[in-house]
Amino acid sequence: MLKKKIYIHQNIPYAFNWNKEHHREKYSQIAANQIELNNLKHHFKVVYEGVIPNNLFNSRNLPRVSQFKIKGIKTAFIRSFSKKLIRSGIIRYHDSDSKLPRYAQKVIDTYKTEQKEKTPGHDPILKNILIKDKDSIAIEVPIWNEADGKVITGHIDLLQVQDDLVKVIDYKPEGNFLISLPQVAMYGYLLRSKLDLKRITCISFNKEEAWEYDPSILISDIKEYLISHQIDYRPWEKYF
Repeated sequence: MLKKKIYIHQNIPYAFNWNKEHHREKYSQIAANQIELNNLKHHFKVVYEGVIPNNLFNSRNLPRVSQFKIKGIKTAFIRSFSKKLIRSGIIRYHDSDSKLPRYAQKVIDTYKTEQKEKTPGHDPILKNILIKDKDSIAIEVPIWNEADGKVITGHIDLLQVQDDLVKVIDYKPEGNFLISLPQVAMYGYLLRSKLDLKRITCISFNKEEAWEYDPSILISDIKEYLISHQIDYRPWEKYF
């Protein structure tokens, strides 16, 4: 069912898994985005065969998407802004009864039942979703860009396809998703530009909640908010 390739990038293992069965099922179900499904298939094939620039991923002198976070603003202000974005509908809020939090909670409950010593990390939760959820097609997907002398690398936790919509998903057990929103939105931008994907949404989730937003929020509402607080730290902007 799963095609697997383990990468060691900067001494951290990343287990890329591709559910080809789910991917094939999407071809038979969806007519709207066959080209995009093929673009994803080509990218997954390249990653599975190991034909990626590992030297870039292992360089400690190059920026990584996971470094992109909102800095310099008090947590209370960030939480207040999060609520404002949700009330306005710019960010769509999903509670604990939504699909992704339910999957995470089930894995956590299983760990408790089996009396495992540790709380489950990314790998068991993401792999559980990849196997059981028909929309899920790959986890720990390497993504990179080398345009105009600007290099950036990262790993996307989970990719789903629903109808003609590609979902870029990141598991954030610590919550306070807005701090790491630049990271997840940047994954969306990279995927859109690299694979010519038309419709992308980004989702951050944990066992209790999920938050969904268009990656363009990074150059609209988030940018305006940071500028209003005189925050010049916006390193992601040079990669658009």
